[in-house]
Amino acid sequence: MITETFDNASKAIITPVQTIPQEVIDLGHKANIRVIIMTFSYRLINALIEDGLIEVIDERIQVGSAAGHSPAYRIKNTDVGVVLTGIGAPLATAIAEELRVVFGCNKFIVFGSCGALTDLPEGKIILPDEAYRDEGTSYHYAPAADFIKIRNADRLAEIMDELEIGYVLGKTWTTDAFYRETVNNKEKRVEQGCICVEMECSRLQAMCDFYGAGLYQFVYAADSLDTDWSRRILGIMEMDSRLKYFYVAWEIAKRI
Repeated sequence: MITETFDNASKAIITPVQTIPQEVIDLGHKANIRVIIMTFSYRLINALIEDGLIEVIDERIQVGSAAGHSPAYRIKNTDVGVVLTGIGAPLATAIAEELRVVFGCNKFIVFGSCGALTDLPEGKIILPDEAYRDEGTSYHYAPAADFIKIRNADRLAEIMDELEIGYVLGKTWTTDAFYRETVNNKEKRVEQGCICVEMECSRLQAMCDFYGAGLYQFVYAADSLDTDWSRRILGIMEMDSRLKYFYVAWEIAKRI
């Protein structure tokens, strides 16, 4: 059942401008961050700190929720921000909304793992070009529909071609229910053309569309749901591989 909750005829009762101290917004704007890379891996953040690639922008600019916070970082000597975001909705979307306000930034590069629904090798980069909206958040940012177009997929494909990085372009299934990816639902999504499953893409695109922001998202195949479930590299990927995807995100940031 499609949820009819989109309302663009009245204003939001609460916004990040109300919840974030003006001092923090002022600090964010002075940082001159042009684009933000969002990662879901705290281990990657720790590795980037240890390697001296990123630095804290200001300890007063924190990202997170009641479950915990971490600072916002920048790649040293650049205008590229790096943040640790939350998995799933509504947290990833709320964090992106707050980052827009704090930094005045409208470009988001998001990358992380996904489940392969078809015979995709582990580690393969996937560029979602449409996302099946099997979640709730996007319906507050866009009119109800089964799929949402990922607007910058073609631009990402051009960048990957420039970098000579292999990828596959295809539909993704964005779900809220990690442990309810059932056999029947998986088969329905595959019939509709989905090749992977993740938990953020459709809602982030809807939020970006609503505010006129740009989403540049790629995922890489971790576990497999092609036949029986196989963990493969889910949660156990070597740090060198995680860093490889970060460098891809950094190259994208240079080109948008």
